[in-house]
Amino acid sequence: MQVNLKIAQFKFNIKRNIGMKNLVNRFKEYLSDTLGVTVTLSKPTNVGSLPFFLKDSYDVFQVRLLNEDFIVLASRNDSELTPATIHKHIDIVNQQLRMKAVFIHSNISSFNRKRLIEYKTPFVIPGNQMYLPDLGLDLREYFIKKRSKTAFLGPSTQAVILYALTKKITEPVTPTQLAEELGYSRMTMTRSLDEIESAKLAEVSIVGRKRLIHFDKNRRDLWGKALPHLKTPVKENIWLKTLIDELSVCEAGLTALACYSMLTPPQKQVYAASAKDWKDIKRKYPHDIISYPDEPGCELEVWSYSPGLFANGKTVDPFSLYLSLKDIKDERVESAIEKMMGGIEW
Repeated sequence: MQVNLKIAQFKFNIKRNIGMKNLVNRFKEYLSDTLGVTVTLSKPTNVGSLPFFLKDSYDVFQVRLLNEDFIVLASRNDSELTPATIHKHIDIVNQQLRMKAVFIHSNISSFNRKRLIEYKTPFVIPGNQMYLPDLGLDLREYFIKKRSKTAFLGPSTQAVILYALTKKITEPVTPTQLAEELGYSRMTMTRSLDEIESAKLAEVSIVGRKRLIHFDKNRRDLWGKALPHLKTPVKENIWLKTLIDELSVCEAGLTALACYSMLTPPQKQVYAASAKDWKDIKRKYPHDIISYPDEPGCELEVWSYSPGLFANGKTVDPFSLYLSLKDIKDERVESAIEKMMGGIEW
């Protein structure tokens, strides 16, 4: 009987060690896939000072990540601990080893992940989520899948590309700087950098705690590389009885193209507004919307990003205009677009 128990314990230990090795390897691969960094795990010199129950519950490693040293607590147990328990264990390690600790597990329920984030407890689920608040990182599986499967860039990411094309960025910029310039959140800009890096449209680097994006100074090359990933900013076309004064708009469509070329302006003027601005206005003025485009009035393009971000005065920028008109099959329009793009000072 005692021999059988020892054999069972031996098999359990082998299975646990294999599982831990797989978890640690997946952790290293996950860092490589998401951050592009290769890390080496080592045993901390003072790990013996930890309480026995922690040494029994975790494989403890030390890792240097983005110029910061961390203790990695790789759980030896497949069962899920409570967020309060994990938070307590992290605190003990922080105090005993004088170093920030990160909890690693193969799976954590969405509810417990939310609780860990509320505690601001660093954790990593290899292949699924990485939450490292000290480094400003919160990467999730659905962002990674979106980057790898989507050919077109999202509206906020397209806005970053257009910012680089119209504002002639010559120095590296951070997500925080982009957020201030473009009116998006820092997290949105961080995800946009992920998309841009995935599409290989710019170089993204990390200096200290800052993540920087470097755009090619040759804007013509950037436009050529980005074009297959860009799409029309027009989400919807609306017809109005008259232009509403409260609505912030720019000249768009063929009206804007006439400003950039010798094209005759259309009889019905075309304007562009952001989806957010239009959403606020249409609740106030539902009776100003025309049902049929052949009625008198003007045409309004509802854009996925603000047309005023890159406008030339009251006219939308030529890059966005090109994207909104490039599928029109009309020789006059095609000729005018060619003239407009040929007049850009790269």
